[in-house]
Amino acid sequence: MKRTIFYILALALCACKPSIPFQTAVNKADSCYMAQNYEQANNYYKQAFHASDAEPQSYHYSNAAAIAAMAGDEQTAFMRLNQLINNDKEWYTSNFAENPDFLPLHQYPEWQVLKDTVEQRQQRIEKDYNHELIARLRTIFLRDQEPRHAFLFACQTKPDNPVLRDSLIHAMQQADEVNLQEIRDIFDTYGFPSKTIVGSANSVIWLVVQHSDLDTQKEFYPFLCKAAEQGELSMEDIVLLEDRIALFEGKPQRYGSQIVEDSTGERVIYTLLNTDSVNIWRSAAGMPPLEEYAKQMNAKWNK
Repeated sequence: MKRTIFYILALALCACKPSIPFQTAVNKADSCYMAQNYEQANNYYKQAFHASDAEPQSYHYSNAAAIAAMAGDEQTAFMRLNQLINNDKEWYTSNFAENPDFLPLHQYPEWQVLKDTVEQRQQRIEKDYNHELIARLRTIFLRDQEPRHAFLFACQTKPDNPVLRDSLIHAMQQADEVNLQEIRDIFDTYGFPSKTIVGSANSVIWLVVQHSDLDTQKEFYPFLCKAAEQGELSMEDIVLLEDRIALFEGKPQRYGSQIVEDSTGERVIYTLLNTDSVNIWRSAAGMPPLEEYAKQMNAKWNK
């Protein structure tokens, strides 16, 4: 009897344990994912979905499903994917079948059903897309990303090889020049390409501008702001560009997205415009508090 009472008390204590806020749990999950601790990341996502303030978006379901799959929790992975597809009747992603995160799910019959559903949606939604322009934008994206991934890999694996790093920096600069000319040509032909003809591939325009020089960023900034106001880009994209411009101009940043190294080589949040208002501004843009962002990015912030 005493042991039974002890178990009941223990269960009651667990049930009364306060849950952490949704965004806090998501940020912790993302940090664990970056550290390749998929099991803990999966646990945090479960906490997130059970939080009292949980209002998950489509990408939360997708990320949670991928993490669950990598953690070996196939049941949760399928549950999240089915929730995603049932909640958002227009959701799909062009690389769904090739996404390596979902490889553990391929052995189950449920995977084929999900795959067919997503592919049918893609065919329906992209029926009138400009596929030639989409292919062009994807080529620009790969040209932007490949030398940058190579550079990061070289910094991690061959930190004492400055010749290699310099050659990769030169490769990035060359790719950026070609890409900038490409998007200028696209702008001359289409203006800012709408999601109605290229879907989310139009975010490549922002990516190239983000990696360009200050004059180019300031030139395109008004066009990208207008695109965000029309729902063509996310407001977080504009936040990152606005802070990047401020950094290049030597001015304080509004949202705290830019990270620099101090004199000791430590990663720190670049100078803020207003430390008391930064989290208000970040919340309005749909971003987590700066404390959580700094922790996730392994950067120091002296509030």
